[in-house]
Amino acid sequence: MARSDAAYALTMAERPEVPSEELRVLIRKLASAVKDVASVAELRGERLNAPVARALEEALREALRQH
Repeated sequence: MARSDAAYALTMAERPEVPSEELRVLIRKLASAVKDVASVAELRGERLNAPVARALEEALREALRQH
């Protein structure tokens, strides 16, 4: 489901007529999916690369600020 949400979000991000609120909803869904992935990784004893996780968090925050 997260892959489908990501594909849909990318498609919608390319369309200038998409309202900002809809983009915010999509970003929230993607952020939730990222949190789920991180939780699963921690449960399995794996660790996400901290710089990658920080970069993703910053990108999501910037996307929210822009819309």
